[in-house]
Amino acid sequence: MNKIYNLLEWDTRFFGYKVASIRSMNLGSTEFNETVAELKNQNVKLIYCFADHEDEISNDSFGKIAGSPVDKKVTFFIKISEENDFERDPYILSYRLPHASEKLKSLALQSGLYSRFKTDLNFQNNEYEKLYLEWIEKSVEKVIAEEILVYSENNDEKGLITLGLKGNEGSIGLLAVDEKERGKSIGRKLVLAGFSYFKDKKVNIAEVVTQLDNKGACRFYESLGFQVKNIVNIYHLWIS
Repeated sequence: MNKIYNLLEWDTRFFGYKVASIRSMNLGSTEFNETVAELKNQNVKLIYCFADHEDEISNDSFGKIAGSPVDKKVTFFIKISEENDFERDPYILSYRLPHASEKLKSLALQSGLYSRFKTDLNFQNNEYEKLYLEWIEKSVEKVIAEEILVYSENNDEKGLITLGLKGNEGSIGLLAVDEKERGKSIGRKLVLAGFSYFKDKKVNIAEVVTQLDNKGACRFYESLGFQVKNIVNIYHLWIS
């Protein structure tokens, strides 16, 4: 049997128990069950199972054992044109402190309310909080982000966006607006500032990932001109 799984060293080290992932097109139940048995013998506790939204065979195999998807991950993309003139709000600044402030940490946690690491109640060791705090710290340290922009009034950080670069492609990582400041177009201003940054860096295409169940976020990105690139169903299979 060809190996269709990966043991995830980072997740295993970070969470403190063995984690693996499975992704294969048209994965039948027999091969899936054999793979699960092999991973169980390796003392894996959690398996992330990825299936394209339209891959009926894999979704059926995963669903029989793991139940419903914990996340329907939708990737949006948009073309960044040289002809566009993206205005940057004067309240939006680059974050320059060496560590994440307490407010920045709070914003990072607010950004992931639909995250599978929060909605899956089988996580019982504060994995969601640990993961998103790590995400913002590594973004500030420029390990996993090239730039962080914050919307700040009177030294009060009310929103943030993290931006990544890979060649001529850009990505939006975290995007958050404080719950007390929503409805003021801060998120839109942050994304437009991100577009301005990408344009300066000669980026042609930018992507962002969110959850299909997060209807508000999906409508928000579509209103800015993003289009759906793909949708992936993610299942969590916990092995006792």
